[in-house]
Amino acid sequence: MDVERHARRLQALAESGQLFAEASTGLDRLLGVVARRFSELVGEAVNIRLIEGDDLVPVATYHPDPEIDAYLRDFHDATPLRVGEGISGQVLATGEPYFEPALDLARLKQRIAPRFVPIFERIGITGMIVARLRARGINLGYLSLFRTSPERPPYTHEDLSLVQDLAERAALAIDNSRILDGLERRVAERTQALETANRELEAFAYSVSHDLRSPLRSIEGFSNLLEEDHGAQLDPDARRMLAVVRKNAQHMSQLVEGLLRLSRLGHRAIQPVTEVDMREIIEAEVAGIRIARPAVPIELRLGEVPRALGNADLLRQVWINLLDNAVKYSSKRGVAIVEVVGLREGGELHYTVTDHGAGFDPGDADRLFGVFERLHHHAEFEGTGVGLALVHRIVTRHGGHVWAGGRPDAGATFGFGLPERGPNQR
Repeated sequence: MDVERHARRLQALAESGQLFAEASTGLDRLLGVVARRFSELVGEAVNIRLIEGDDLVPVATYHPDPEIDAYLRDFHDATPLRVGEGISGQVLATGEPYFEPALDLARLKQRIAPRFVPIFERIGITGMIVARLRARGINLGYLSLFRTSPERPPYTHEDLSLVQDLAERAALAIDNSRILDGLERRVAERTQALETANRELEAFAYSVSHDLRSPLRSIEGFSNLLEEDHGAQLDPDARRMLAVVRKNAQHMSQLVEGLLRLSRLGHRAIQPVTEVDMREIIEAEVAGIRIARPAVPIELRLGEVPRALGNADLLRQVWINLLDNAVKYSSKRGVAIVEVVGLREGGELHYTVTDHGAGFDPGDADRLFGVFERLHHHAEFEGTGVGLALVHRIVTRHGGHVWAGGRPDAGATFGFGLPERGPNQR
């Protein structure tokens, strides 16, 4: 082989390897690319069969002549072949290619199954190469090439060497594609299973929460009536226990309402997505908190807060929970100082809410966004442990993420990031 032909061969192998790699994300497409590439470089007819159980199943056929191509496809699709039979069985067992540069049909008929004779006679096959497809120590199948034009010269040993090198690259690409297809299929199956489980869990939470509302209202209502109508007949200890019943019923009602909000969010679409004025929402919600908590002086330090793209009602709920928490956990200070800032960074909008209140152990940060996770006793700070879980759900539904940091008795910072281009758009 001269230098120029060797260089052309290396270039063909490199280009083929790249083509196979680019096509490997879809097995059917890859097999079509492989068949066409072998036809272009070596010629002319190509058939690929892969092992499925005990059968060799035709998966790709190609011939540059559309009429012959159609005949070959119909023939191979209708002609079964089992592993171990005929020439392919010998090639798969030994790894040695079958090489017949100038085909003697009379002699070949003695080696092939009678059902394959018509194809040789019909299209006038003059030469044949069969190569094994093997990757990572496993036989995948085989590839056969046929010369069908009498005017073309016979196959050469150079052709055979090129076919063997190409077959190695093709087999590896086929195996990679199968692995990728399997991974994608398993991911899709697990995603579907997770979505189904989430829907069932959300439906269960909604059902339980909804069914609990009526008896809780009854407990609270009858507790009030009992105190109003018979309070004078109760001793101090009985009135204290009645107050505990009523307080716990109210707390349970708050938990139920939180669960209902969380379960409804699972079914609620992010649409409509609009431009949201975060500053306007923050100022309005802090004004509402001042009315709801008149005994707590609040100092809002509001920095730059860029507008965001998202669902305005859902993002309002995020701010309600973060701002109310900041005030609540700062309520034992002389003044509840709440700092809010936002910035653009790496294609995201980052917002943080910082307080100077009770804070928390930084080692517990990962727990905070779970349902019912609370780091402070209810007697110290009221709450249900649902608010931050709701924040996490809303932000992740927008394609964003949340974080938290703090130190005991030194305040806390809660932040969330949203895609600057809108929900699930990076």
